[in-house]
Amino acid sequence: MPTSTPGQYTTFIPDHAASNGLVVDFSRNPDTFALPEWAQYVPVEKNEGRYVDMTVEQAGRILDTNGGDFFWPDEGEAPTGYGNLESFTWSSYVTKRYAFPFRMGELAAEQASWDVLAHHARYAAQRCMTWRTQVAVTTATTSGSYASDHTSAVSSISGVTGKWDVSTTARKDIKRSFDHGAEIILKSTLGAVKPEDLMIVMSPGCAKKIALSQEIVDHVKGSPSAEKELTKTLSRANRFGLPENLYGYKVAIEDAVKVTSKKGATKATSYVLPDTTPFMCSRVGGLEGIEGAPSFSTVTIFLKEEMTVESKHDRDNRRHLGRVVDDFSGVGTAFISGFLFTAATD
Repeated sequence: MPTSTPGQYTTFIPDHAASNGLVVDFSRNPDTFALPEWAQYVPVEKNEGRYVDMTVEQAGRILDTNGGDFFWPDEGEAPTGYGNLESFTWSSYVTKRYAFPFRMGELAAEQASWDVLAHHARYAAQRCMTWRTQVAVTTATTSGSYASDHTSAVSSISGVTGKWDVSTTARKDIKRSFDHGAEIILKSTLGAVKPEDLMIVMSPGCAKKIALSQEIVDHVKGSPSAEKELTKTLSRANRFGLPENLYGYKVAIEDAVKVTSKKGATKATSYVLPDTTPFMCSRVGGLEGIEGAPSFSTVTIFLKEEMTVESKHDRDNRRHLGRVVDDFSGVGTAFISGFLFTAATD
């Protein structure tokens, strides 16, 4: 070691206490994820189960506009009701258990000048929620899961002439798309799911692009909420340039970010939800649904075990073990209450 003369930087050993224990950390609180805004959680008791998927037809079936199917004249036989039962299918869910583990040497944990084990438990919890979001997004954006009239490239929708990010005030391609999806859902559910039950889910990238379109700029400029936009009382949607409600539909920004590069490689990140595939969905009711109750929610997260945090001091090997355990399934329980837009932006 070279010799030194006494000076302001040489008479002490730099340590963590000099910064008052500052830890620069970007772990995300699982409660801040957007997933519960658009997917309903349903706690379940078993890993596998079935639910009844009713065919939505009989409740609205009118074959004779003169009421011949239902008319009951005096002295006549009452309508028998034969053939008036609604059909259904049994659908199923199967939860899978996932573990997000970490381990650390005893000496590393004991000598750390901050609570390093707690920090890594938070990383594991964030990774768990990111994976749960990925499963739900994959479910919601798989076009083959929807009926053919519940998914469309935006430019193929009647009256829409191009992608959302280049829409103009005159074209109103974004409004036309939203209203088209809502009308399809309204018809498919026989009016049970109404526009006020629906929301548009999109990535921050998609939100930023369409927020700069002439259609949205002029819409926000002339709306009663323009003052709120300017005074920065921001929600998640506002932060990316959109109002909380757009054309009467709630806007949910799915802003979960995933790292797609291996450790040690050049860092690569992306949003879990691609910019080009926003979707319209329904999540009726509270955060948690009730097992056995009717549901209109497009995507349901069946939870057998929710984010159990476990830790163990392995004395034999002098190390600490930790993990977050999640046992769930992301299921499209009511795709008729959703609409998938594709090729929405460049």
